[in-house]
Order: sequence, then C-alpha cells, then structure tokens
Amino acid sequence: MAEGDRNLSVHGDAVGQFVTGDHNDVLSVVVNATHSAVTVVGPAKRPKPVRREHIERLPRRADRPPLGREAELAALVRSITGNMPAGVHGPEGIGKSTLVRHAVFEVGHHDGVVFLDGYGKDVDDLAQSLFEACWDAPGYRPGEAELQRLLADLRLCVVIDDLDVPARGLTRILDTVPSGALAFTSRERLLWGQGKAVALAGLSRSAGNELLARELERPLLPAEAEAAAALWRASEGHPAALVRAAALACPGGDGAAAGEAVLPAPAEVPELLRRAVARLGGASRHVLAFLAVAPRAQATVDVLTLLVPGSTGTAVGEAVDRLTVLGLLNRTGPHVRLAGHPGGPWPEGLALAPQQVAEATIRLTAWAADRRTEPAALADHSLLIAGLAEAVGRAGRPDLGVALTRAAAPGTACSLRWGAWDRILSRGLASARHAGDERAHAYFTYESGVRSWLTGNRLAAAAAFGTAAAAWHALGDPAGAALAEGAQAQIGPGPGPAPGTDSGAGTDTGTGTSTDTGGGTDVHSGGAQPASDASPPGTGSATHSDPAHPADAGAPPTHPAAPPADPPVPTPGPGLPTPPAHAGGLPLFAKVVIGGSLIAASAIGTVTILGRGAAPVGTPPTVPLHVHVATSLFEVKEMPGTPESPCPTGTGKTDCTKVSRVAKGERGPVQVVPAGTLPQGVSIVYWGCEEGPSSTACTVRADRERTVCATTTSPDDEAARRECARRTTDRFPAAPQTALVAVDLGATDFEVAVTPDTPGTGPCVQPPLDPDKKPPSRRTCEFVVPLNTKMKLTAKITGNARGLSRPFNGEPEWFGCDEGPATPGAFDPDGRGINEDTGRQEPYPNGTKTCTLDLTTGRYIGLASTDLSDGGSTTALAGAFAQLPRVHIAPGVTAMPKPDEPPLQRVSCSAFGGPDGIECLGKPANG
Repeated sequence: MAEGDRNLSVHGDAVGQFVTGDHNDVLSVVVNATHSAVTVVGPAKRPKPVRREHIERLPRRADRPPLGREAELAALVRSITGNMPAGVHGPEGIGKSTLVRHAVFEVGHHDGVVFLDGYGKDVDDLAQSLFEACWDAPGYRPGEAELQRLLADLRLCVVIDDLDVPARGLTRILDTVPSGALAFTSRERLLWGQGKAVALAGLSRSAGNELLARELERPLLPAEAEAAAALWRASEGHPAALVRAAALACPGGDGAAAGEAVLPAPAEVPELLRRAVARLGGASRHVLAFLAVAPRAQATVDVLTLLVPGSTGTAVGEAVDRLTVLGLLNRTGPHVRLAGHPGGPWPEGLALAPQQVAEATIRLTAWAADRRTEPAALADHSLLIAGLAEAVGRAGRPDLGVALTRAAAPGTACSLRWGAWDRILSRGLASARHAGDERAHAYFTYESGVRSWLTGNRLAAAAAFGTAAAAWHALGDPAGAALAEGAQAQIGPGPGPAPGTDSGAGTDTGTGTSTDTGGGTDVHSGGAQPASDASPPGTGSATHSDPAHPADAGAPPTHPAAPPADPPVPTPGPGLPTPPAHAGGLPLFAKVVIGGSLIAASAIGTVTILGRGAAPVGTPPTVPLHVHVATSLFEVKEMPGTPESPCPTGTGKTDCTKVSRVAKGERGPVQVVPAGTLPQGVSIVYWGCEEGPSSTACTVRADRERTVCATTTSPDDEAARRECARRTTDRFPAAPQTALVAVDLGATDFEVAVTPDTPGTGPCVQPPLDPDKKPPSRRTCEFVVPLNTKMKLTAKITGNARGLSRPFNGEPEWFGCDEGPATPGAFDPDGRGINEDTGRQEPYPNGTKTCTLDLTTGRYIGLASTDLSDGGSTTALAGAFAQLPRVHIAPGVTAMPKPDEPPLQRVSCSAFGGPDGIECLGKPANG
C-alpha cells in the first residue's frame, strides 16, 4: 500500500470498484454484495480523464416537424445558437419534448451536442452523465470542483428533456457548462430574468386540424368539421388530447367510406377511453397494471417483458405503442411511464393481486442480482425498483422488498448515480424496518453511511456507521461491527473538501432523511469497473456469506414473527469524532432534528416519519414548518427540508432557512444538535416554540404554518437573535381583507357579460374566441371584493354560434357556486340529453342556473351554457368541478397569475385569514 493510503479490509463477492473525489480527498471504493469498502488514497491515484474526440449524443430524430410551433422553434434555435439558456415549459403532453428533440438537430456547436433525459434525475447525476458524455474515465466520478474544471472550456450544446429540479439546481447546471448553451424542458417555468423562457400553449385551430388529419392518415371529412372544432375547443388545442381523440375514432358516420373511422365528439371521448381500457387484454393490460403499481416509475420494453408473465418483447412493444397512442403512457427514448388515469375508475381485474405483485418482485430481484445486468440499467430503473418494493410491502410481503433492494443496491452504487443509489437505500431501510429484518437494516444503514461519506456529509456518515456498528454488535456479528467502526474511525474530524456535492444545508433538496430524487444514468462507458474477482455471468450479486440472505436472491426470505419497535433517530455511535469547540480554531458542525410525532413530506409527496421511514396510507393533512438557523459559531451540515434561499456552505457559519411538511395538529421537538462543545456559557436558543421566545428547548404544535428560528446566546449572534424575534413575530401579518372571484368562461363562441351585485364592482365583458388565433391559456372574469362579502353573479350570453346563422340558444350554467354540490361526485359526460322542445342541452347535475357565493375565501368558479355549441367546454367544466366542487383562493390574492408567472400553490387557508381545515390556492408565506 502506498504511503498515505488507508484501507478497510475487504471480504465478500466483489461487484465493482470506482474512484471519486479530487484534490486531497480521493476515495477508492470496492463494492461487495455484503458491503462497500472505502480506501482513502493519495491524489496520484485519481484517474486521468481523456477527452472524447467526438462529443455527440443525440436523441432519435423525429419523423416529422412539430405542427404549429414555427415561432417557438425559431426562438429556441436562436437562443441556443446565441449561447443563451432556453427553457420550454408547459403541461404534460403539450409537445415540449417534440420541440426540443427537433431543435437539437438544427443547431451545431463547436465542441459537441449532448442530449440527456432528465426524468427522475437530480443535478449531481445529470452532471455525471454530462461528464461521461465528454470524457473517457471509466469508474471515476469527479468532485464538483474537478468536474467544473473539466467542462469549463467546452463549448457544448446541452439539451435536457423533462428537467425536474429546483431553480437553484438549474443554476448549478448552468455553472457546470459556463461556455456552452443549455436548453431544457420542464413542467413549470424555471428561467426567470435570464435566457429565453418559451411557454407552450395549445395549438391553433388550423394546426389542431392538421394534427387530427395526420393521426387519421387522411383529410378531415366535411361531416367532421364540427366535431374537430369541438375537440379543439374542449382540449384548448392540447396535442396529446387531440391525438387521443383520433385514436378513439370509430367506424361509421356521414360521408365516411365503409369501415372508415370518424372523429368522436368531445363528450364521447371519456367513455370511449374507458371502453378501450376495459377491452385491453394480454400484454397491454399487464403493462398498464404493472406501471400503475409504481406510478412514477419508468421502464424499458425489455424490463416490462420480464415483469409480464408469458409475454414476448414483440407483444409488449406493440402494447406499449397502443397505450402511448391512447395517451395512457409517455415515451421518452427507450423508457415508458404511466401518463395518467384513464378518466374514471380502473376496470375490474386491472389491479394486480398481491400474489402477482410478489411474483413480479421475485422476477425483478433475479434480474437485479444478475451480474450481467448493467449498473446503468439498475440506476435507470431505480424508481421502478423502489416502487415495486414499496408495493410488495403493502401486499404483505416486505421481505420481498428487502430482497429486491438488497440485490439492486451494489450495482446501483457502481452506476455512480448517487441519487439512484440513495433511492434504493432509502426504500431498503423502510422495507427492512417493515419486515423486522435487523441484519438488512444494519446493511442499509452502513451503506447509507458510505454514500454520505462519498458525498462529503461526514457527520451523517459517522452517525450511520455508529448505528450500524451497534446493530451488528447486538446481532452477534463482530466482523460487521468492526467494519463499521473502522469506517467511522477513518472519517476524522470535519468534512474537508467534499468529493461530491450532497452535503449539508446547501443542497438543492436536502432533508434530514434521504430524499427520493435523482437516479438514472445513460452514457457511454460510465459506471464502476467490474472487480477482478467478479463472479461469472449469471451469479447473483446477492450471493454472499450473510446467512440471512441466501444465494438465491429470487427466493423469498421467511416471514418475521413481528416487526420491531421503531428505532430512534440515529445518534453517533462509539468512536464518533468530536470536533473541537469553535474557540479552538477549527470549525464546529451541527445538525437539525425534527422528531416526535411530527411528519415530514418529501419533495415528491411521499410522507416520511423522520427516523422511521414511510408512513402508512391515509396520513393526515400537512402544513409547512419553516426552520431558520443563523449563527457564527457553527455550520449546520444536516437539516431537513427544502431550501427557501441559498444556504452557504464551507464558511463555518450558518444562515439557512428550509421548509418541511409536518402533520397538522401533531406536536414534537425541533432541536439543533452540535457535534461538539459550545464555548463556555453559550447555549442554543429558539423562537417560535411553545416554550416562548429565547427558550433553550423547542416544542412545536403544527396547528398551522409555523416558523422556528434558532441561534445562540453568544455576543457574536446578537444580530441573529434580533432577526429570530422579527421572523417569528412578523411571520403571520394581519389577515388580508380581500377576496378574489375568478370565473372560468367556457362559452367560447359567444360574448359573455358577468355582473356582480356588489356595490362599486362593474361588469366584466369578454368577446368570443377568434378561431384563427391560438386560444388563450385562460379566459376569465375576475373581481376583487372585501372578504366575507355575500355575492350574487348574473350572466348574459349573446351573439351568433360560430359557423351557424343562429343566435345564442341556451341558458347560463354555473359550476362551483354555493347552490351546487359541496362534495365530489361521480361524473357521466353523457349524463344529459337534448331537450327537443327547446333545442338546448339539458344541464349537468352539478350545474346551476344561479350563482351565489359566501366569500370567507376567494373562489374559482366556472360558467358555460346549455347552447349546443358549448357542449365540449361545458362538459370539461362539469367534469372538473365534479372532482373539485369547491375551489378556494387564499384571501389577499388579487389576480390569477399570468402565463409567464409562477402558478398558485396549495396553502392552508387559515394562514391567510380564512377558515380552518380547508386548502386554498395562494402564494406561500415565503413567497
């Protein structure tokens, strides 16, 4: 061993090995089926990356250009060629991916073009994919500083489809390629004040008709003109909705040739889709059912073929094509994922039985354990692996979830995608806890410590190693305990330069527990190198000496007698290094713990009890808990929640605010835990707690949105104490005294006038839509009135039906008003007929002729009509308000956001002066 190298003993079957880090903090890792062993090596052992001669990674070229997107495409290409960032945002299925995939072939860059799939991947994993696309260095993951050095001078065009990171994550990506151009797609707008933000709305009417004709593979029939217009209006030009309607075209109709399919009316689409789903058989039914088990997951056709019993790749591929056309699946490169619910209850027999879930889990475990399975494939399917492990636990077999995640963990580590690895380890911990498998729990705890070490979070690593050592001692496993204690001893005081970037309060989505973000990999020859003593193909990576996990990874372990009691939040075990106090000249570090019965929700909506794992289905509603820590004495390295603003790291100080979701009505402690001794006479103090201001302990009752602020009694933190008092005193100013009423207008062919009876508030008049222009993203009337007003609205609809020489023939039909139902109900789009005497549509059951509102909050309501021309828009509003009969807007909101502004979010009405127990659309208190 070279001087300066420190090594842990290695035993077990080696799966692979890799090197990570830069400068003086280079770590070599050998991954075994039983554990990962880390060696601290000298800088000379760091691999020397070689730049690729030809940098080009392009998606499959689209067969046809996007319809009706000429202006957006030109703007996107101009931005890229001008080295300016460009973001395309819009709802799912609006055509974002089609646009950027076409644009990438119209631009050229001096040093290359790299296209990445961003779905389910965090910033660090995307950066590793970018590194591997540009540099040849198998088995190497550089630290952030080295990565930026290697990419700084490359004039690349980087295109990321389906980017799902916070705004700070986007900034990090831009900093990674300072000399290049970045283009990306996202659901929400991420670019503000820089580059070009392109908002995709629906297609124009002419482009919508062209899309329908292209999907039908023939010109539209004259008899279809009215149906095509109604579909365009009802969908607001949404391409995916139009493609779905064309796929549901039925034979017959005026002017149609024998057997020729004719477009359906908008009201027919939901029922036709339900029937199509109900008729699914064989592979199509199984593919939809398996993806519905893990709704966020994506999978390749090969892996789906593995899951579907008795199927072939050809049959599954054809099933995927059919489900994609119906709009039930989204396809991104080789991967597909569930696009959404078919619009009604799942047909009987579509949900998988517990035995089917168990059998699929066993098959996926065998695939994950097979040494021939590439680490990149495991990372790409980490959402599926975690989702299936969770589902099989709900089906009563958490032991199978343990076997699956344990088989997948070593290979996923070798993919060098820390986000995907974290996802597998987090799910493995939860499954082991559920199954009562203490050996597996110790394994996942230890591996989580290794991951924390590799990402620079040494405090978390030391705590995890100490917990694992204690567990292995209790289990009578001295070798495992020695392994964990040796790893803990190697870490040493302080974090040092972080090999990765997943450290502490400055992370993008950092939480006190593992977050379910990131994952995936898709480049060249990246990932760890196979170990020299790797088993031959076909030998499962779960083969090891642990008697609790036999060699046959596909065979389910025996059921435990009962799960153990929930363990406490991990605390440092024996051997945890204690950094010196601040006065000693070296930095002091700390962590923030939210405990007790408070429940935190991760960024993707999974509810987690801190220190306990996944909460059961049916968890209570949540409210935000903002925690602010400010001190010049120590740096917080672990802090649950999502940052509200940049949290500087590496300064030895803390000025950071994060927000977590906690269970409404629950009560628990918030604690800042230093890893060493504070200066004599100095203590940590809290504001915003039940104990009162400047208290030395903090208990929070989450009856509403809360703010806790922590600092110390040191003279150096006097300004921080004043700031804590200000934050917790002014967090909830006087409740706003205004209410917004927003009326969504569905009568698109006619002029609509809405008049409130509130004194001083005039009428709102909206003209009919212009058929030759793109429809606006929202056509509304808005009124701002005093809170607690009782308002009555009247509507007058006039004009001639488009394309017909007849005046308006109908009555206004309101949705979401106080006269209507207050609870969700079933919706039948065909549940109304036509009155032959009047020539009007009958009203829907949840529609009302009048509209009154008791404005204890603002309200969002709908207005359509019983005129035959408004059938599509009325159906759309009736269906939406059947699911959400009351849509409240937070007091104080004075206008609905414009298309280029951030959307409103769900907030607690009571935090803004509204009633308790309901949610509103509003702007969070943190802005």
